[in-house]
Amino acid sequence: MPYHVAALSIPERVLLTGDPDRATFFAESLLRQPELLSRSRGFMVYRGLFEDVPVGIASHGIGGPSALIVAEELNMIGARKLVRVGTAGSLTPDLRVGDIIVAKGAGLSCGGGGLSLYYPPGVCPVPSPDPELTLALLSKAASEGPSPRLALVFSSDSFYAEDESFSGRLRSLGFSAVEMECGPLLSLANLRGLRASCILVISNVVGHAESPPNQGVLREALLKAAKVALKALVSLKP
Repeated sequence: MPYHVAALSIPERVLLTGDPDRATFFAESLLRQPELLSRSRGFMVYRGLFEDVPVGIASHGIGGPSALIVAEELNMIGARKLVRVGTAGSLTPDLRVGDIIVAKGAGLSCGGGGLSLYYPPGVCPVPSPDPELTLALLSKAASEGPSPRLALVFSSDSFYAEDESFSGRLRSLGFSAVEMECGPLLSLANLRGLRASCILVISNVVGHAESPPNQGVLREALLKAAKVALKALVSLKP
């Protein structure tokens, strides 16, 4: 049994999300016969059926190091296909709260995100999503409503360090949104021979002082993204 995720097995298709309460919400809303496998260290791990296919749902916490621990341990017990469903801050005015994006790639600092010991000196991570899984996300999302945007995201290590100067530099490099876990998870998937992709809901506009986002809008968008993720996962051949 892994050290942090106290479960012996997990279906090969797993939806990952940061917030443990969100993992519970997804499992109770979308799975048939949901079963809580583990809540060790606050990482909620469920299994159940979606469209009669066994799937898992797990929370990975905040930031690259935490997400990597969970992904590594899920891989130890059977996970092979992963989709992160999370939130991101918009870097561009055309992405608004509640919009859904699918990551076409993720940037991160060399050595950042908890990856420094995975690569030899001078070698940077390769945070690219699985093409077939990404296409499945786009296809399933389009069938549920407006097509999501395919976007380049940046995975930051420092939530409170993102000032307007930092955001401007990211925009100039082609990034549309910022979050904290996609880059590490996609890099690990490529290292371990896993298939992974990310679908994200815009929760705020970086650098803009605004009232708190409508939680009902976010909750509805996240549930839609989770449903899309599960549809994409079960559409892949074993």
